[in-house]
Amino acid sequence: MSDTVVVSEWDAERFHQRVLELENQGYMARRESYRILAEMNPETGIVSHVHTMELSRESGATTD
Repeated sequence: MSDTVVVSEWDAERFHQRVLELENQGYMARRESYRILAEMNPETGIVSHVHTMELSRESGATTD
């Protein structure tokens, strides 16, 4: 069984930071799930790109 986390961010830099943080915690990026979609940011009303990716980790996996 695996734990799955979905990272979704408007800001590309923050997206990559969160992915790296989770990878350091033992998650593996499911690169085939990576998507960039144009959507309207509800905070600004501006159409922008949303970066999304799933990361998973086997249950019972330990981190250092």
